[in-house]
Amino acid sequence: MSSNRRRAPHRWLELSFQIPEPLQDILVASLTPLGFSGFLQDDLTLTATLPSRLWSAGLRRTLDEVLAGLEQRNPGTAFSYSKKSVQEKNWNEKWERSAGVIEATHRIVIKPRWKKLRKSDSGKIILHIDPKMSFGTGHHETTRLSLVLLEEHVTPGARVLDMGCGTAVLSIAAAKLGARSTVAVDNDEWAIANAKENVKRNRTSVRVLRSLPSSKPGSFDVILSNIDLQTNVRLLRTFHRLLSADGTLILSGLLSRDLTALMDALKGVGLAPVECIEENEWVALALRKAGED
Repeated sequence: MSSNRRRAPHRWLELSFQIPEPLQDILVASLTPLGFSGFLQDDLTLTATLPSRLWSAGLRRTLDEVLAGLEQRNPGTAFSYSKKSVQEKNWNEKWERSAGVIEATHRIVIKPRWKKLRKSDSGKIILHIDPKMSFGTGHHETTRLSLVLLEEHVTPGARVLDMGCGTAVLSIAAAKLGARSTVAVDNDEWAIANAKENVKRNRTSVRVLRSLPSSKPGSFDVILSNIDLQTNVRLLRTFHRLLSADGTLILSGLLSRDLTALMDALKGVGLAPVECIEENEWVALALRKAGED
């Protein structure tokens, strides 16, 4: 029996941080694990949204500590924010429409459907990605860094797992680079819907799932995790189990200052870094099972 009652809109908080653009990505990396999403940036303001149910005195204290840490690392700065209640909407709509063509690597170009390709893009791998409140458009350093390592380590016939897939940009790239099978996982409903749309738009064979499938040890030759330090650390043993003997784990969503904590977390896990690349303050690593060439 169907109902004509309309679903009540979710309540959200919109927080506007007064922070210069060069430091905004660093703040985004700290806000994402706290439940913030829908980031919108301009020169002096970062706007982020949070479900109202997540706001608490504890979260406010954590947020104050994050900002205090940024101020301490950037002497002479002072950051503030304002907060208001809003209804559910596509927070990134304005930004989505302005997104342009990104030359992610020397071979890979990312574009939304409303942008035309350039003559210089002829012969390159084109990823048609429309963002809808999900991460992964090529504008962020971690996406580009992940694509550089993916391009290097994916071989024809590889089995690929993409954790926290966002727009599915990395999964689609893996498929177009010759992967035999690709599984994209994300627990965010916006990301799942957007990923499926992008997979269809790119005519690639990628399975988009809401949770990690039951898989045998060694099921994947390449595992991608462009998320954040805490989530990557929590999943290290799972990644080790699922990675094939000669496979590669690509981790990003990491700041250079996260490397010490990551190296400590890797002790006893059986994974060792074989390559680290960086852009600005962001890094991506390729890791192999310890003892493997």
